[in-house]
Amino acid sequence: MKQLKMLHFTCFVALVFLLLALPASAGDDGLMAQVYDVAGEELGGLDAENILIITDIGSPAESYVFLDDFYAEFYGNGLLYTKNLLVVQNPRNSPLWFAFFNKSTGDCVFIEVSYGDVEEISYRVTENINFEELAADADSRAAWNGKISEKVFKGREFAIVTIANAWATGELDYELMQCLELHNHFCPGVSSGYVLANWVEDNYPLEDGVSYTVFSCPVWCKEDVFIKRWDTTPGTKGLWVSDLTAEEKEALGGSPAGIFVVTDKNAGTIKAVVLGFDFTPVNEGCGAQDGDPAWVSKYLMDLWMMDKDNWAQEGLVYEIAVIDIDADTLNEMKQADVNPYVVLGLLNPAGKATPSKNGISGIGQWMNEPKIKAKA
Repeated sequence: MKQLKMLHFTCFVALVFLLLALPASAGDDGLMAQVYDVAGEELGGLDAENILIITDIGSPAESYVFLDDFYAEFYGNGLLYTKNLLVVQNPRNSPLWFAFFNKSTGDCVFIEVSYGDVEEISYRVTENINFEELAADADSRAAWNGKISEKVFKGREFAIVTIANAWATGELDYELMQCLELHNHFCPGVSSGYVLANWVEDNYPLEDGVSYTVFSCPVWCKEDVFIKRWDTTPGTKGLWVSDLTAEEKEALGGSPAGIFVVTDKNAGTIKAVVLGFDFTPVNEGCGAQDGDPAWVSKYLMDLWMMDKDNWAQEGLVYEIAVIDIDADTLNEMKQADVNPYVVLGLLNPAGKATPSKNGISGIGQWMNEPKIKAKA
């Protein structure tokens, strides 16, 4: 009898250790398991071929506590980090949300959760966001405009529709997706930044000993691409941002994009590459029509710029000037009370174009003889 009791006790202890060693299953009560269960039920399953998850997990305050559970569920469903996930940045006071998109059906499940004292799904909705269906005719566009007004995705309609549909084409580069994570939505501003970044790398390769300093002036969404792609952050003194007046833009040809300073330690050179970006070819080629809602025209512009065959379009990216400078000039360009275009001699202190010694209207020089190309 004593031996039998000992055997029972031994079996009980072994069972306890076995249960403690087992990982929590996807169907357990955790909040992340609930989120995945709801999405899977609504979409008929979660498979790596068709599913994209967009979420801001990690950005809202204290939401990092769910990261381990989120990724356990993610990988438990056979999903892949570079293929099925885009984690966007948001402020700490943003809610924690998830959008599960199925490209085969166009259905999207949007879920917002509450956490703290009570962990629960606080909002959920399923909508079909296939762009071709939403933009098919005036009635369908008006219907989606109504849902945008209602904030059916809690104000994230534009971000989710553009990112999800671009991903569904199979042509959205992972490197561009990384830029969208920082920017948290997809728009022609960030697309143009991606085109500009690739142009700079193609013409001034980012090889060992080469670095970029960007004077992004004027400002639009392109700056986040440079931060993500080149680590040109304000904190590392790689990015300087300021704006231009309408008169200054006109004096620089109408479509200036910024000054990309290329420092080559191997060659001992510093070049200020002044670039323009003209959206005219984009507007003319993307298929957008006058009167289109912004979510239609901007998405069509994004699709056009996603196609690398369009990057060689004449006049899209163009050189305004390429000027050899020295370290002192570069430091002067960084000062708070100066316009970098004035330092380079392309504008005078009054904001007007400096008369040219090179015979090209609107562009001049102070320090040296720049290599100048007129706008195409």
